[in-house]
Amino acid sequence: MTVIIKLLHLIDSLNNKLGWMFAFLLVPMGLIVIVDVTLRYGFNKGSMWAYETSMFIYGGYIVLAGAYTLLHKGHVNVDIVYGGLSPRVRAILDVLTASLFFLFMWYLFTHALGHTINSWQIRETTNTPWHPPIYPLRTTLPVACILLMLQGFAKFVRDLHMALTGRELPDG
Repeated sequence: MTVIIKLLHLIDSLNNKLGWMFAFLLVPMGLIVIVDVTLRYGFNKGSMWAYETSMFIYGGYIVLAGAYTLLHKGHVNVDIVYGGLSPRVRAILDVLTASLFFLFMWYLFTHALGHTINSWQIRETTNTPWHPPIYPLRTTLPVACILLMLQGFAKFVRDLHMALTGRELPDG
């Protein structure tokens, strides 16, 4: 049991640290937007690169923060029903629906990986005059799927323990 607890702790720690790192992507994104708005409205000199760069950063941030959000129970639930249930009943429901989560994440991962590999092979760029490479951004989706599946596995193990025993899994 201690090996499982250590593995779950490792997954939680990884996603917690990466989530904090990804959060700091908002700083350069904000600075880019401020510079672009200042140039455009203050000096009538818009940039060709700022909007796309900020969208790339934001897109990466959104998908990569999913596992952190799952770790901290930040995803949307129908709390009007779910919140009124006991922790054990919620865990049973989560165990029963976990297969849907893993099927969807596997489907998303395999398709995103195919697109990502193709994007790297052709060195895909956007269709704008600036033509920045888009393949690094495409890489964020399969990576995010892996992180989400890991965190989903940790949640599943905890939910299964709660469903079977009625107690939370000890932290170790």
